[in-house]
Amino acid sequence: MSTVPLRRALLGAPRPRLASPAPRAFTPVVAQHRSFSLWPSSTPPPAPQDTSPPAPVKPSLMDLSAPTSLPDPTMFEPLSAAFLSLPPSLSLSYAAFIPLFTLFYRSTTTLPIVMWQRRRTRRFADVVMPLLRREQGRLALETRDECRRAGKTYEEYQAVFKKKAKKAAYALARQYRCSPRLTLILPPVTHIPIFICATLVLRDACARATSALAVTPSSLSSLLDASPASSLTSTALAHLHELASTPFLWCPSLVLPDPTMSLPLAVGLAALLNVEVTAKTRRAATAAAEVVDRPSDAVLPAGAGAGGAAGEPGAGPPPQPVSASERRRRLAQRARAGASTARVRGLATASSPAPPPASSALELPRKPSNERRVTNILRGASIAFIPLAAMAPSAVCVYWVTSNLFTLVQNLAFWWMDRGRERERRMRDIISGRAVGV
Repeated sequence: MSTVPLRRALLGAPRPRLASPAPRAFTPVVAQHRSFSLWPSSTPPPAPQDTSPPAPVKPSLMDLSAPTSLPDPTMFEPLSAAFLSLPPSLSLSYAAFIPLFTLFYRSTTTLPIVMWQRRRTRRFADVVMPLLRREQGRLALETRDECRRAGKTYEEYQAVFKKKAKKAAYALARQYRCSPRLTLILPPVTHIPIFICATLVLRDACARATSALAVTPSSLSSLLDASPASSLTSTALAHLHELASTPFLWCPSLVLPDPTMSLPLAVGLAALLNVEVTAKTRRAATAAAEVVDRPSDAVLPAGAGAGGAAGEPGAGPPPQPVSASERRRRLAQRARAGASTARVRGLATASSPAPPPASSALELPRKPSNERRVTNILRGASIAFIPLAAMAPSAVCVYWVTSNLFTLVQNLAFWWMDRGRERERRMRDIISGRAVGV
């Protein structure tokens, strides 16, 4: 028996060789920033990356005060924008432009109307008054005869005469174009709306300048996108900033109220002086209106005339109207004559009889109640101007002070001119022999 098959039988059949696995790709893991060199590396290690969330940034004061939109346009914005564009074109500051503009517009608008009022008042006093006195004397006699034939009482005669005299006065005033009512009403009706409109325009300009303080030229375009209704331009914004940064004397800015209260007190004092001076210069126009509305000086007294009975209009001539200065002189003469009369226990002697009592026609003219009421109202308004001016911007106070001072100087000049003209008239009367007692 062969040993080879036996060995094969003992050892068994040869096993099949297994396939070896494919070699895997090996990626070495190298620790970051690890160097095995003994010498330091010349390349600096990269900065560590911070993965924590960023801290919140606090907003600045400019960011907090920055507006998010522009204010809506106002009714006076076109006028205030046109007003603010004038000083830069004239190379003037706003502190100098406001008083100069006030003097200019007062000289071109209100002063001509006041001159027109004075011409009409003088025409009424010099032309219409003499004609009106003669017409009232004729109407007094004519009305007396009519009422006498109709058997009317004295009170009815007075009512009829006043109605006719008033109608005649209005006819004469229309004929010579010097109606007292229009002469009194037109100047304040013209000046007051202009005064209020100028005040509102200045106040609107100051309010817009205050609201535009935080607006910068760089942020204007974005704000215009957020406020499409606004018409603010870069030029208008520069004008508003210039107005806000302009001081006036002791006031830090024209858009702020006066901290010292000097301008408000000046406004009230100038207005109060104006009222007192205007009360004197207004008496001529008021007296003309009183003559037209109350023609009672030419009414014949009860029982006047030879054939008139008591309580009925007589047949005597109408009394001649006298001026206020003549009434004062006659009262002074009567007072001197009464003081020199010899009296015994309050009774006049036979040789020196007591003077007759002064008639009602010679009494001093009293100030009309309407004029006194208007003067008191204007005085109260002058005092009320002080707290209003304290809350108003300094630009508005500067305008008010300038306007009041212009009116004060104007009224003082007219009062001085009237005083000189009255002195010349009295001198002419004395020379011509028409003065009282000559």
